[in-house]
Amino acid sequence: MKRQIPIFTESYTARLYRNLNKSDNFQLYLEKEFPYEELFSKGDSGIFLDDNFELNPNKSDLENSIALYQNLELDETQASDKRLWTYLTHVRFWDYMNKKWSIEGNEKPHGRIKDRYFLNTVNIESLSRNGISRLWWYTHLTIDSSRKDHYELTRILLNRQDIAVGIFERRLGSISCIRKGILDYLKDHPIVMKSEDKTRELIKYINLVGGVKNLSMLKLSEVKTILDKFPIN
Repeated sequence: MKRQIPIFTESYTARLYRNLNKSDNFQLYLEKEFPYEELFSKGDSGIFLDDNFELNPNKSDLENSIALYQNLELDETQASDKRLWTYLTHVRFWDYMNKKWSIEGNEKPHGRIKDRYFLNTVNIESLSRNGISRLWWYTHLTIDSSRKDHYELTRILLNRQDIAVGIFERRLGSISCIRKGILDYLKDHPIVMKSEDKTRELIKYINLVGGVKNLSMLKLSEVKTILDKFPIN
């Protein structure tokens, strides 16, 4: 049964983040359950999730990304709310986070917690780093109902983690025609997609083009023409 889920208050979300400056708070991120306070925003969140839905840390990002997107219906405003993602990382999907993004043995636990458990800046880079929002946005920004396989581009994006990182941790990821152009190119050029070096060079190539062209003003066909000039060999 789908049940409406709460979201933290703005002030509590900020307090959790500030508490990271206290070194002893790191230990809370090693607990089986995070000791959160039930400080939720008033009113209905309008966000529903099945009681039995779980993310599986043993499954791939692709499987978890599609499953989350299918089960968590959000508009882009809701999906950009740091209160929601902070609640999901600290409460609803704590078990997944504790296994997938554990700080145990991590050399920079403070940085991992900030990046994976919180959302401080609403941009494509931050959204693709938060441990849960990244999964939802990966599918949201690549799903294409005009294709026979609606998740064709999602599968390409998550074929390797460096592809997702290369696209979404740059401004390129926020430009639809560039994002789709790169993924379509990789689909049509498996020799590039199978090589981390060539994929990196491709993204660097289109990024350099962005230095002389306003990429956001280009049509998808124009992006594909530019990418077709990429020297594969």
